[in-house]
Amino acid sequence: MATDRKKSTVGRRTTVADVARKAGVSAMTVSNVLNAPHRVSDQTVASVQAAIDELGYTPNHAARALSSGRSQVIGLPLYLDDDVANEQNPGLGGFLHGLLGGLVMAASGAGYGVHVTTPTTGKTEIALYEQLIAARQVDAIVVLETMPNDPRIEFLSTKGFPFVAFGRTAPGQRQCWVDVDNVESMATIGRYLHQKGRSRPAYLGTKSALPWVHQREEGFLREFASPHSRASFDDLDEVASYVTAAMEGSKRPDVFVADNDAWAVVAIRALQRLGVKVGEDVAVTGFNDFPFASMLDTPLTTARIPLRAVALSLFHRALQEIAGDPDTPGELVAAPLVIRASA
Repeated sequence: MATDRKKSTVGRRTTVADVARKAGVSAMTVSNVLNAPHRVSDQTVASVQAAIDELGYTPNHAARALSSGRSQVIGLPLYLDDDVANEQNPGLGGFLHGLLGGLVMAASGAGYGVHVTTPTTGKTEIALYEQLIAARQVDAIVVLETMPNDPRIEFLSTKGFPFVAFGRTAPGQRQCWVDVDNVESMATIGRYLHQKGRSRPAYLGTKSALPWVHQREEGFLREFASPHSRASFDDLDEVASYVTAAMEGSKRPDVFVADNDAWAVVAIRALQRLGVKVGEDVAVTGFNDFPFASMLDTPLTTARIPLRAVALSLFHRALQEIAGDPDTPGELVAAPLVIRASA
């Protein structure tokens, strides 16, 4: 009987029903594994994927998109400023590349594509959203770097169009977001420095209204309520001058805690010019783990944003929005500490 069934599939396209029989599940379960894996258990995903691999099943995405009225594409609009467009900020470029790579990998596994685009000169990001929605080019939009009362979130909510945010949405809005747990991740750095006997930290912050800036400072102050000093900057030269001045005082800091890797690199270079042994006399920590962090003369201790994990969560949350699932709390992702010679 099994032989007859096997022969019956020869010469025709393997179907969802074939996969369902092989895996011992319903056709709906196979559909969920392909289109909304967040709805089923990891064990079920594994057994269905094994059946797909054994039978050589290839989803007919064109037919599926036609029958569902969906594009099988997630939109990732990027508003690129001059620093990124002109390659003046390689750290941010690496961040976007890592996030995009993770999103593409997550989407491709479920038969989705990722449409990356940017507004043309003179047009806003919201105007780009309008274009994508009107042309039915995407099933959901990924919004990056959300702000409190973000007009992009207000627009998409008013339109009732599926979206997922990298960064928190406001209370009262759909909580379809994924964000780095900046508070706890920076607090983890602080606890590590305490364990290493560092007690006089100077905090190097970013002068910005972006939420992550204040979240990281909150995490720092949770562990160091009375630090040596705190200051915020929007210029590399300002950071270097501040570090130099701090080391000329009578009571020097024993560690510089930066809220981003760029500030940390500037601090390391300023200390080296003063003849300070970084990691021994004075420690330095960063946040992000940009690609250059491990390639310095004194490799940087920092918190690594797990871009692949963030991207996977963003995609699964996007699928929930496309499916119209009930709202669930946003998801925080920890940035693990990477210990290197600078601390």
